[in-house]
Amino acid sequence: MTLYEMFSLIKFITNKDFSGNIITPVRFNELIKVVSIDLFRNKYGLPEEYQPGRPVPNEYADITLKNTDDLKAFKMPLISTPVTAGVLPFPADYAHRDTISYNYTKTINTVATSLPRPVEILREAEFSSRNGNYTKRPTTQNPIAVVRSSGIHIRPISITLVDFHYYRFPVEPVFAYTLGDGFVTYDAVNSTEVEFPVDEHLTLVAMMLKYIGINLREGELVQVANQQLQTGQ
Repeated sequence: MTLYEMFSLIKFITNKDFSGNIITPVRFNELIKVVSIDLFRNKYGLPEEYQPGRPVPNEYADITLKNTDDLKAFKMPLISTPVTAGVLPFPADYAHRDTISYNYTKTINTVATSLPRPVEILREAEFSSRNGNYTKRPTTQNPIAVVRSSGIHIRPISITLVDFHYYRFPVEPVFAYTLGDGFVTYDAVNSTEVEFPVDEHLTLVAMMLKYIGINLREGELVQVANQQLQTGQ
């Protein structure tokens, strides 16, 4: 579904809002950017859904095959990424980390063999404790890391290359158009479509309808949007 098809569907469902104003392209452009980030947060996992005794959200990355597929466009591999002075910098489009691994080299039957080892990402207190513990200190066979504002700090500092997988933010959708005499002409060339799979496009429409309904204080519209979001129907 293109952005224009989403725009047309929203206009068809709402017809026109209860103030008599048709849903404008400008308003649609604002909404599609908001709900694109909202859906990304929902798919990756909302911290707002954490509860005492249940420290996981209802939905999160890799909870189902569908969630894995829905987020595949945003999962980025950085193979053999340089680590400078023990720090792995964040990519410009970084949103969330996934995995870090290090190719540990071991001689097996006189042959140097590369064995991928996961880099264990710890909380700050655990990271400090491991660094200061002689028996549990990090090694190239069992490396550790901690996330800080300056980047991901990896120990031991002798590690200079890692494989890093992370999630990037969605590219901001752009609904390009020209206005005619009472109609909108879609500019597909200068538009930027949403990156989510086609079966999530109706979810984006429902999320926009919910925002529209709340803004108009129209309970029925919000109820319909909520039903679509909760049941998919």
